[in-house]
Amino acid sequence: MKKRMIGTTAVLATSVMLCGVNVNAQITDSADYMGEWYANYMMDGQNGMRMNLAGIMGGSYLFTLNEDGTGSVAYFGLEDAGEEEAEHIAFTWELTDEKIVLKAEDGSETTLDDVDGEVLVDMGDDTWFALGRELIQEDLDWDALMEAMDDEENEEKANTPKENPYVYHPEAPNTEAVIAAYMKSYSFGSEYEIAVDEGNGTFTADRPGDEYSEAEHIEGTYEVTADDFVNIRWINEEYGFEEAFEGTEYVEKWNRYTVKEDLSNVPDVIAAMAASMDYEHQYTADSVTLTKTSETEGTAALRDGDYEFVYDYSIVPGIDPILTIRYYDEELEYTPEWNNYNMR
Repeated sequence: MKKRMIGTTAVLATSVMLCGVNVNAQITDSADYMGEWYANYMMDGQNGMRMNLAGIMGGSYLFTLNEDGTGSVAYFGLEDAGEEEAEHIAFTWELTDEKIVLKAEDGSETTLDDVDGEVLVDMGDDTWFALGRELIQEDLDWDALMEAMDDEENEEKANTPKENPYVYHPEAPNTEAVIAAYMKSYSFGSEYEIAVDEGNGTFTADRPGDEYSEAEHIEGTYEVTADDFVNIRWINEEYGFEEAFEGTEYVEKWNRYTVKEDLSNVPDVIAAMAASMDYEHQYTADSVTLTKTSETEGTAALRDGDYEFVYDYSIVPGIDPILTIRYYDEELEYTPEWNNYNMR
């Protein structure tokens, strides 16, 4: 039952609201839970994330529990004025260990529980539906939702230790891993399967196709230099020119754009990021003046002689901090932004 119901809502595992879930069985009289229940919120129990189902997906699930030990659940769309548009999933229920256990005909099961006065259905993977007797529909702020999703993703990235992927380790050769990092940079994030032929100094890189792009097969050469850097080359068949990745360049680039955990090199990284986007000017850490509005936000004024340009900046702190700079382009009326994580 969990998998059948959760499939429709798998893309909804994020939110702009917070709640705390402390799951303790509290049901002593099943009679209080008979009748119809609407799935009003979906929650990530581990992280405390919460979202309104009707607001984000234009519909909800109706759970019905009958006194004879039977019940059903079905999805309905709001545009259908409550008319159910999907088949019922029939189940039986019983009160076990102060929880109501729902068991579908295919043998799958889930539980309905009362936690601090809120009725919850366990959807698996530490995800829960919060039920109510009346349907609740809240207006969805998509901008806020997307921002919350980005914030959650960036916090996870910033708190994940990450070594320089372009560094070669001669004591434990990692040639395939370094080439894979080059290919990921080349393709702006796609993963390639790498195979190397040490005897011939060649490699292959294969990326499976998907609904948006065709499969790709690349054949090239590589070398491990005397000072332990990996260099690779191949011919771009589509455009007919040579692609080259030099170890010294990419190791240094990673280091140049990496913010230290104590944030002590933020001016250095801002200068490097700005210089890479402004080929007419040169910046150093000494040419950057930070004006903080908080510990993680502010403005950065960069000077090159009489020329000055100002960016807004923000930082997601952590083991591997993420630094973002942006400015408002009055001519094009939009705000481009860059972060050090992607520039590495």
